[in-house]
Amino acid sequence: MTRPWSSVMQKLFHLALLILFSVIHVSSVNEEGVSLLEFKRSLSDPNNKLKSWNSSDLTPCNWIGIGCTDFKVTSVKLIGFDLSGTLDPTICNLTHLTELNVSKNSISGPIPKDLAICHNLEILDLCTNRFHGEFPTPISKMIALRKLYLCENYIYGEVPEVIGNLTSLEELVIYSNNLTGSIPVSISKLKQVRIIRAGRNLFSGPIPSEISECESLEVLGLAQNRLEGSLPRELQKLKNLTSLILWQNRLSGEIPPEIGNISGLELLALHQNALTGSLPKELGKLTQLKRLYIYTNQLNGTIPEELGNCTSAVEIDLSENQLSGIIPRDLHQVSGLRLLHLFENILQGSIPRELGRLKLLQGLDLSINRLTGTIPLDFQNLTYLEDFQLFDNLLEGAIPPYLGLNSNLSILDMSANNLNGSIPPDLCKHQKLLFLSLGSNWLSGNIPYGLKTCKSLIQLMLGDNQLTGSLPVELYELHNLSALELFKNKFSGLIPSEIGRLGNLERLLLSDNFFAGYIPREIGNLAQLVTFNVSSNRLSGSIPHELGNCTKLQRLDLSRNQFTGYLPDELGRLVNLELLKLSDNKFIGAIPSSLGDLARLTGLQMGGNNFSGSIPAELGDLTVLQISLNISHNKLSGPIPDNLGNLQMLESLYLNDNQLTGEIPASIGGLLSLLVHTIVIHRQLHLLLQNQAG
Repeated sequence: MTRPWSSVMQKLFHLALLILFSVIHVSSVNEEGVSLLEFKRSLSDPNNKLKSWNSSDLTPCNWIGIGCTDFKVTSVKLIGFDLSGTLDPTICNLTHLTELNVSKNSISGPIPKDLAICHNLEILDLCTNRFHGEFPTPISKMIALRKLYLCENYIYGEVPEVIGNLTSLEELVIYSNNLTGSIPVSISKLKQVRIIRAGRNLFSGPIPSEISECESLEVLGLAQNRLEGSLPRELQKLKNLTSLILWQNRLSGEIPPEIGNISGLELLALHQNALTGSLPKELGKLTQLKRLYIYTNQLNGTIPEELGNCTSAVEIDLSENQLSGIIPRDLHQVSGLRLLHLFENILQGSIPRELGRLKLLQGLDLSINRLTGTIPLDFQNLTYLEDFQLFDNLLEGAIPPYLGLNSNLSILDMSANNLNGSIPPDLCKHQKLLFLSLGSNWLSGNIPYGLKTCKSLIQLMLGDNQLTGSLPVELYELHNLSALELFKNKFSGLIPSEIGRLGNLERLLLSDNFFAGYIPREIGNLAQLVTFNVSSNRLSGSIPHELGNCTKLQRLDLSRNQFTGYLPDELGRLVNLELLKLSDNKFIGAIPSSLGDLARLTGLQMGGNNFSGSIPAELGDLTVLQISLNISHNKLSGPIPDNLGNLQMLESLYLNDNQLTGEIPASIGGLLSLLVHTIVIHRQLHLLLQNQAG
C-alpha cells in the first residue's frame, strides 16, 4: 500500500526540482547582463535587432553587439540597428567597458551627464543620431577617453574649456552639430590628439594659435563654420599635419608662406573664404600635397611657377579669384594631375601646350578668363580627358580636329570664343558625351554625323554660329536630349514631325534661322518642354492646337514669322507660361479670352498682327504682368477695358495703331509702375496718363 504513495511523492519531488531548476535558469543572467537589459529598456527596437539579448543566458557575451574579454563585457557596438529612444547611463555599471558605439541610429534626448562615470571608457561613438542639448561638460571627467565621436547630431552651445582635461584624447569628431562660440584655447592641452573634425557647426572667432601646440595633430577640420581672422602662422609647427580643412568660413588676410613648412601636408582646403593677397610661392615646397583647393577667394597676383614642384598633386583648384598673368608652363611637371581648375580669373596669354603632357588629366577648366591664341593640338591626345571647358575666353582658330577620338569626353564647353572652322567629327566617338556647348563662335559647316548619332547627349548647344544645313533626322533618335539650341545660325528647311520623339526635351531654341513650313502638331508630344523659341524664321501656317499640351511651358516665342490663322484657345492651358511673344506675324481673329487664365504671365507681346475685335477684359486678370503688354499695330476696336487698371506691376503698355474708341479709363492713370505707354484713339495721341499722374 505504501509503494503507490511513495511513487507519487517521488514524482512530485522531481517536478519541484524541475520547476526550481527552470526558475534558477531563467533568472541566471549575471549582473552585467542585468545592466544591459536595463540599458535596453530605454531603447525602442522596432526590428527586433536585440532579440538575442535573452535573460535566460548565463552571460551576455554571446549577445549581438557585445564584446567580452575574460567573460567581462568590454564593448557594446550597436551600429545601425535602427534603434530609437534614449541613452540610459546604467550602461556604466559595466565596469570593464572600454567602448560604447551606438552610431547610425535614431537615439534622442540629451547625452546623460551620468555617462561620465564610465571611467574606463576609451571610445565613445554617438554619431549620426538625434541627440540634442548642450555639449556634455561631464565628459571631461572621462580621462581614459581616446576617441570621442559626437558628429551628426543636434548638440548646441559652446565646447567647454574643460575639454582640455581629456589628455588621452586621440580623435575628437564633433562635426555637423549646432555648436557655437569660439574654439577653446585649452584644446592645446591635447598633446595626443591626431584628428580634430569640427566642421559644419556655428563656431566663430579666430582660429586659436595655441592649436599649434597639438603636436600630434594629423587632421584639422574646421570647415563650414563662421571662423574669422587670418590663418595663424603658428600652424607651421604642426609637423605631422596631413589635412588642413578650413573651407567655407570667413577667414581673411593673406595665406602665410609658413604653410609651406608643413612638409607632410596632403590636403589644403581653404576655398570659399575671403583670403586676399597672392599665392605664396612657398606652397611649392609641399611635395606631398595631393589636393590644393583655394577657389572662391579674393586672391590676386600671378600663379607661382613653383606650384610645378607639387609633383604629388592630383587636384588643383584656384578658380573664382582675381589671379592674373599667364598659366605657368611648369604645371606640366605635376604628372599625376587629374583635375586643374583655373576658371573665373583674369588669366592672359596662350594656353601652354605643355599641359597636354598631363596624361592623367580628367578635368580641365580654364573658362572665364582672357586667354588668347589657339587651342593646343596636344589636348586631343589626353586619353583620360572627360571634362574640358574653355568657354568665355578670346581663343581663336579651329577646335583640334581629332578631339574626342582618344578620350571619353562627357562635358565639352568652348562657347563664347572666336573659334572658327567645322565641328570635329569624333567628339562623341565613345558615346559618353553628355554636354556640348560650342555656341557664340564662328563655326561653320554642318552638324557632323558622329554628333547627330550621339545617343548619350543630354544638352546640345550650338547657337550663335554660322552653321548650315537642315535639322538632321538623326537628332530625333537622341531620346536623352533635354536641350537643343541651334538659334542664330543659317539652318534651313522644315521642322519635321519627328521632333515629337524627343520626349525629354525641355529647351528648344531654333530662332534666327531660315526654317520654313509649319510647326508640326507633334510638338504637343513634348510634355517636358519649358522654353520654345522659333522667332525670326520663315515659318507659316497656323499654330497647332496640340501646343496646348505642353503645359510646362514657361517661355513661348513665335514672333517675327509668317504665321496665319486664329490663335487656338488651347493656349490658355499653358498655365505656367511667363512670357508669350507672338508679335510680327499675320494672325487674325479675336484675341482669345482664355489668355486671361495665364496667371503667371509677366510679358505679353502680340503687336504687329491682324487681330480684330475688342480687347478681352480678361487681360485685366493678368495681375503679375510686368515687362510689357503690347497689342499695338493690330485691328482691335471698341473701348479700352477699365480693368486693365488692375495691372499694377506693368511697366510698358502699347495699345497704339489700332481702331480703339472711347476714352482712356481713369484706372489706367493709376498704373504707377508704367515707364512707357503709347495709346492712340482715333489717331490722336492722348496724354491723359501724364495729366492724371500729375
